[in-house]
Amino acid sequence: MIQHLASLPILIPMLAAILLLLPPCGKSIPIRRVVSIVMSIITACISAVLLVHVYNSGPMVYAIGNWQAPYGIVLVADLLSVLLVALTSFLALAVVLYSSVGDDEKGSFFHPLVHFLVLGVNGAFLTGDLFNLFVFFEVLLIASYSLLMHAGDKHKT
Repeated sequence: MIQHLASLPILIPMLAAILLLLPPCGKSIPIRRVVSIVMSIITACISAVLLVHVYNSGPMVYAIGNWQAPYGIVLVADLLSVLLVALTSFLALAVVLYSSVGDDEKGSFFHPLVHFLVLGVNGAFLTGDLFNLFVFFEVLLIASYSLLMHAGDKHKT
């Protein structure tokens, strides 16, 4: 399990966003809030565990699917990237908690977009090559632009 730890700050927000897009979570506001808060707490806890592990053991290199660097996705978890991932995860938890008070009622895509944004930011911090940095940056940009326009009126467009 510890060898897969570097991929979890990317996979958990992806799983959260997909779950929040499915009909049982997408229709009910309270269910959507609970799933989003629980997955944000899990992401923050995993990021803290990854931070402690990298601080104690040194950098981790994780090749997804055992495909090495030129052909596969390589994640590198060094101390700086893990600090930024932990900061992002805890700030995302604060955003989800704050928005669950009532700022997320206008549209049904707020919580999935927040988790896609966290996925893109965490992936950009943990990636080990420029191509995957570009891919994660595109995910981040699409989610951030969608959040800017989400539940907007004519004044936002």
